[in-house]
Amino acid sequence: MKNKEFFYLVAVLLNCIFATSIQTQDFGPLVRLAWQNNDQLKSKNFQLESAGHLLKEARSLYGPTVSFGTQYTLAAGGRSIQFPVGDLLNPVYSTLNQITASNAFPQIDNVNEQFLPDNFYDARFRISQPVYYPDLAINRQLKQEAIVLKQLELKAFKRQISKEVMHAYFQVESSKKAIDIFRAADTLLREASRTTQSLIRNGVALPSALSRIETQMASITAQQIDAASNHQNALRYYTYIVGSNETFATLDLSDLPATEEVFGHQREEIDQINQGIKMQNLAVQKENQFYLPKVGLQLDLGSQAFDFGFEPYAILGVNAEINLFDSNRHKFRKAAAKADIMAAESQKENVSEQIALQSAVARQNLISAIDQAKTFQPRMAATDKIYKEVFQKYKEGTANYLELLDAQTQVTQLKIQYVLSQQNAWMKWADYMYATAAFPIE
Repeated sequence: MKNKEFFYLVAVLLNCIFATSIQTQDFGPLVRLAWQNNDQLKSKNFQLESAGHLLKEARSLYGPTVSFGTQYTLAAGGRSIQFPVGDLLNPVYSTLNQITASNAFPQIDNVNEQFLPDNFYDARFRISQPVYYPDLAINRQLKQEAIVLKQLELKAFKRQISKEVMHAYFQVESSKKAIDIFRAADTLLREASRTTQSLIRNGVALPSALSRIETQMASITAQQIDAASNHQNALRYYTYIVGSNETFATLDLSDLPATEEVFGHQREEIDQINQGIKMQNLAVQKENQFYLPKVGLQLDLGSQAFDFGFEPYAILGVNAEINLFDSNRHKFRKAAAKADIMAAESQKENVSEQIALQSAVARQNLISAIDQAKTFQPRMAATDKIYKEVFQKYKEGTANYLELLDAQTQVTQLKIQYVLSQQNAWMKWADYMYATAAFPIE
């Protein structure tokens, strides 16, 4: 007995999933076309592409950088140093000249050397390479998580578009059905008009009956015009949402959607909050690394000389920086990030409850709309039967034209109400698919 119950539940669940998947797959090509043509979605795709480039930039920060710098100075005045080289060497040079009986050792002046370099240049290529920069790893992770956040925003917007596409489709379908109903009503009235003319010729009916039927035909014509206008407006909105001027194609859907409960996915709004919490945790982690050192290498290759000479040089250096004190600013930033995390957690609980409520309300609205729509089937069958009976009696002269017009009005009104109830049920189904995140988002 338990096995039978288990297999029954599995069958119901599979039937629910299968029925829902069929209905959602029917809208797949149409929704994908809207995704492809939507300008706002294109803008968000470009934003996602921008986030990808920022991630590449963050990864490139691990690599070396090469720069070229030069400096040329002209100077006059300022501090100087006097070096009495003449006073020291000139007596020696004089003695040597006397010994050698020559002037091979000329007299020299004392030197007065400026501290400021005059006519001096320094040109160099500088190569810098990070060795240990903890902030670079955090920055790279933040850029990666920013891409995920952009992807979630994109999915959330796609889901909103999918619902709007379904709504637009149902509006077009219902407006088209309304036109067909009014055409059918016009056909019934024309048949009644021909019958009335025959009855007048036979002296069974009065001309006033024909006038009343023609008035009803004019009213139906006016409603046809209004329905055609509504249909054109619905088509325009549909074209705007889908972003294509392709001919409207009717999908093979049942009269009413399924009522089984749908087991969807987690909404993107929750995923976005989780992603925000993850990024805030990275901010806390960054502040925890405040006292870690930053180490890098630097190599200078260049030349410096006076009077545009060429004196090459190379300098290799190791840079190390350690934060010691910042008046507790990093602690305040850490506390603020933790407070933001707590706020996001509370927001997540609130949003989860709202989504659960939205899903429950959407399901109840769907069930109610379907149940209401189902009540029209027996009522329409009854009104069709009544109209046929009244029309037969009218042709026989045993029923008057007011009974006929009343029966025809009942048929038309019930059919219009049924179309509207169908539209309402399918739109509630679209709302339910949105609330439960049941529609697959690529």
